[in-house]
Amino acid sequence: MKVFVIIIGILWMTLGSGIAQTLTVEEYRAKVLDYNQDIKQSREAVKAAIYALKGVKTGFFPKLQLSGNYSYQVEDVEFMQGVDLKHNNYSAEAALSQNVYAGSMVRKQQEAAKLQKAIARLGEELTTDNIVYAADVSYWTLAANESLFYISQEFVLIVKELDGIVQKRFDEGAISKTDLLMVKTRLKEAELQESTRNMNYQTAMQSFKIMMGVPLEEKWVIIDSIQKPVIVPGLQSLEVALKRRADYQIAVQDFNLTKQQTKIIRSKYLPQLAVGVKETWGTPLINVSGDEKFATVAFAKLSMPIFNWGEKRQYVKQNRAMETSKELAMSKVEDQVKEELANAWVKLNENWKQVEIANSTLEIARENLKLNTFSYNEGKLPILDVLSSQATWLQAYTNVVSANYQYKVAYAEYVRILGGR
Repeated sequence: MKVFVIIIGILWMTLGSGIAQTLTVEEYRAKVLDYNQDIKQSREAVKAAIYALKGVKTGFFPKLQLSGNYSYQVEDVEFMQGVDLKHNNYSAEAALSQNVYAGSMVRKQQEAAKLQKAIARLGEELTTDNIVYAADVSYWTLAANESLFYISQEFVLIVKELDGIVQKRFDEGAISKTDLLMVKTRLKEAELQESTRNMNYQTAMQSFKIMMGVPLEEKWVIIDSIQKPVIVPGLQSLEVALKRRADYQIAVQDFNLTKQQTKIIRSKYLPQLAVGVKETWGTPLINVSGDEKFATVAFAKLSMPIFNWGEKRQYVKQNRAMETSKELAMSKVEDQVKEELANAWVKLNENWKQVEIANSTLEIARENLKLNTFSYNEGKLPILDVLSSQATWLQAYTNVVSANYQYKVAYAEYVRILGGR
């Protein structure tokens, strides 16, 4: 009850200033995702993949090129008796060409670019899942340290209350100075612990602010308690997890991309046919008159590799080996997901059991402290029993916070392992 009063009092004072802003864990995730540089980088990678795909698509369309040249013949050159070639030679050319067949290379490159775009999007999804997990851990770390700080404040109040009673009884000559000194020592220990936990709380708050990119001088108050209940998803099959896991899907697409690259290598050694038309204006090759002329040329270009000392076979073998490597990497990720999923489910359930045990222990410790303090006031118990029950209560309360923190982190990890929200 005292912890609740302390928390409400601090929140009221902070919010009453009109400066502090409140955040739930969902709102904090959104702010972190909006600020995080890794996510912004992954989005730029997606844009780059989209532009690369658009660039590949241009290979299907005709190409128009303009070119020109100029030369000056320094020496006088006689073409025939009494006829000299002109010194100035120049021309301009416009060429329109279209690939008719290139071993389906452009189409295969387009498919590869689509796979690269899919990998980039999956990379963004993977980054988002990891950042959401990190944001949850940051939020619950702050919530846990905040609770521990408030508990230490209540513990100081409890010891101070006992110190007042012991001091009064000592002044009356009812107890020895030894009892008084033991309580004084416990009070200093409690104050020292309060200072340490305040430092941990402030440090966690700084990290909390930095992760969402706000000025450190701003005041923020978290709304969700470390003991906030969460709805845990049921146990999911490995197949469901693999479909949702971005890292596994990246491995799958990476394998498909390697197979596509093998097809591209093969297409380089197939016949290639291009057709086009060229329009040239300028002086003729043998420039006697210096008059410009137009010349139109239609052309077809066929290229067919015949013999290259087994170059194609070696490159294909190289890529086949890479395909096998990517397939093994995909299998490795599958095993990793299987292990993570099984371990996370066990951890989640065991942590929940620890939460229930810690809550029960706290109720017992709270009742024990209350009874021992009353019995000491009645002169029925020595001071050591009260000090012992205080330490037990503090440890029990700390265990409640720790168990809830571990449960929240285990829950966030389980969600991440399932492929995010």
